[in-house]
Amino acid sequence: MNQTGERLENGKMIEIDTTNYDTPIYCMICGTQTTDAKGSVVKCPHLAYLGMDEGVEFSIHDDVEEPEDDDEWVQYDEQLKEFRKKLDDGHLCIHVDTPAPSFATYCIIYKMV
Repeated sequence: MNQTGERLENGKMIEIDTTNYDTPIYCMICGTQTTDAKGSVVKCPHLAYLGMDEGVEFSIHDDVEEPEDDDEWVQYDEQLKEFRKKLDDGHLCIHVDTPAPSFATYCIIYKMV
């Protein structure tokens, strides 16, 4: 997306990585606190996906699959690869990594337009 809000050709989903796992995350468009850093999820019109290495919490995408076996990490990574292929720069993905001992990972995707 350029400075005037126009989509760029072949624009890719914007991705941010953070280790601020204990900080609530707010939607950048409407200001809704979509996660409270304790497991609670509040939907807003811009929330497109919230998934963890252990499964999907919320998705507006019909083709998102729940993990069914011990290969959860592989499925999580595969789902992210699909989003990277399908979603453009009108989407923001925030990756949140938790340090030891849990090493939990989750991501939140917002539709920004």
